[in-house]
Amino acid sequence: MSPDKTNIFKAPLPVIAASFVGPALLANGDVLWEEAKLPFSPDELVQKIMGQPMRRAGRFIKLVCCGALACLQSAPKEILHDKKVGIFLSTGLGNIDEILPFITQVFKHDGGFPSPNQFANSVSNAAAFFLAREAGVKGIILTISEEELSFESALWLAQTYLESGQIDLALVGGCDVFTPTVAESRERMNLTNENSRLLPVGEGSSWLLIGRGEKKIGDILAVQFASPEKGVLPVKNLPGMETKENYFLPGFRVKEEQIDIWKNKNNWQIHDYLQCCGIHPVAAAFGIAHALQSKKTGCFLHYNVNAAGRQAFILARK
Repeated sequence: MSPDKTNIFKAPLPVIAASFVGPALLANGDVLWEEAKLPFSPDELVQKIMGQPMRRAGRFIKLVCCGALACLQSAPKEILHDKKVGIFLSTGLGNIDEILPFITQVFKHDGGFPSPNQFANSVSNAAAFFLAREAGVKGIILTISEEELSFESALWLAQTYLESGQIDLALVGGCDVFTPTVAESRERMNLTNENSRLLPVGEGSSWLLIGRGEKKIGDILAVQFASPEKGVLPVKNLPGMETKENYFLPGFRVKEEQIDIWKNKNNWQIHDYLQCCGIHPVAAAFGIAHALQSKKTGCFLHYNVNAAGRQAFILARK
């Protein structure tokens, strides 16, 4: 992906289904949660969505599968039948719950041999392959990691595969899990008072099923990236902006004064989804899925920026 790649889609990209799971681990539900009580056990969510326990899988893999399968379960039945489907999993931190014990065992305790399950869970694409097995998907399976712009990169890549005809549908999502302690999580994400808003740390597994279909809940209209020296990207010329209701979704590094500009100067309503999911690298996935599942209609613009100043926009419409 080039540094300033702009992708305004040739035609609106339909979103067939969406699902979001936040720190409270309730699919498609806004539930109060406390940072100090994280993390919660995913086993009840696994039982509810998958109907049985998930063995030989760590917490990250369980949340990936639960979030994605909740999305598929909300789609029309037989939607995957005879379709070429791609899985695009984005994550900023990866399967850190399994990677840290694996590294500790091998490098900090005079070598040693981790268990086969521990090794298998630590592989970077393990969660995506677990998901493919559970969903019966045999197409392209990728894990994309680009810090807090991981979901935007996955969405851009999925659109490229769809437009080229290599796949018919794309299951695109983001998952990052909380790993104690709160202080370590903030350090791992490079969160400071200067580069992010004062919000609690969270986690999530949120997904979109995109591609051509008879039914849809919304459209993805554009994905844009720009380096810091480009300044704030212009949005007036993007398709879909003719809607009367416009909602601005700010990422966690977007300052309060910037949000006020969108609210007071640009007359956009603010959809501050981070109150529902907390800070995690792929919170953008939660934000878009949350907006498309809400009762609001209109245009949704998600603005994200990483610690180095690289920008990303996602424009969606419902």
